[in-house]
Amino acid sequence: MIQRTTDRDRHLDCVRMGDFFMIFAHATRMRIFCALQNGGKTVTRIAEESEISVSNASQHLRLMRDRGAVVSERQGQTVLYNIADPRFFAAANLIRDALDDLRRADELEVPHSCTLENEDDPDTLDNVSAADPITILT
Repeated sequence: MIQRTTDRDRHLDCVRMGDFFMIFAHATRMRIFCALQNGGKTVTRIAEESEISVSNASQHLRLMRDRGAVVSERQGQTVLYNIADPRFFAAANLIRDALDDLRRADELEVPHSCTLENEDDPDTLDNVSAADPITILT
């Protein structure tokens, strides 16, 4: 996690990242993200590769552009969409690898958990804040 000097800064980072990650919480947008892995494409090409309608692709791309995940560039009458920052692919690969590791651990019946530091509080899940520290135990 990004180290910030104040709780307010950490909270704002969490809100901003949560808003950004919401983009990728939809399977169709993940397919669009994957379609853009090899460079900029038109909405028609993205729709074909993502197996969705052009209209649906346009709606998702607009949301992704508004949230900063993709950029668009006009070349004559053609508009090409691309991922805004190639580090997003590195982050996606890191998450995929972690999920693969967790799946393998489950297959091997290796215990793992994700707990909040104040897990003894019975209302923990009801009162979780984006600024609460999370400890991952594997």
